[in-house]
Amino acid sequence: MPSKRYSDAFDFSKMMTDWPMPAFSNWSLAEREDRIEAKTIASIQKMGQTMWSHAEKAFDDHMKFVSHRIHEDFECAKSLSQCVAPEETVATLQSFYSNMASEYQDHFEKQASLFRDSFTENAAAVEEFNETAMESVSELSKAAEESLQETQAAKPKSRRKPATAAKK
Repeated sequence: MPSKRYSDAFDFSKMMTDWPMPAFSNWSLAEREDRIEAKTIASIQKMGQTMWSHAEKAFDDHMKFVSHRIHEDFECAKSLSQCVAPEETVATLQSFYSNMASEYQDHFEKQASLFRDSFTENAAAVEEFNETAMESVSELSKAAEESLQETQAAKPKSRRKPATAAKK
């Protein structure tokens, strides 16, 4: 019986002892990932909630404006049907159009204000999200360093022959 041990092609035991594997019990990495994931999801949810709440305000305000303008348009038509002189018709139309122009201007200013508020709040949420991303990079970098240190500590010392012994 030969004294030399031959292993088959699928024997990974030799490979696993020569190649150090990182320790997979680094629970601090899992805690970091959980904390970072929770902060990331919270930031994304905050951006979504801010966007939807501002969109709701803008649409609600716009629908009130449209309803008011339709009512005013019908009132103008009713007033025009009661005019008997051309001067009265011109005065009614002039009043209607000047009132309409000022209401549209006010409405657009209000909508722009809502947009600015939404942009400001979402910019703050994006800044918070950016800080979370930077923290994620920092924490995962630390975890990678710790894992590398664990791997290097577990790595067996190589048994190289000194250069002078190899030449003999």
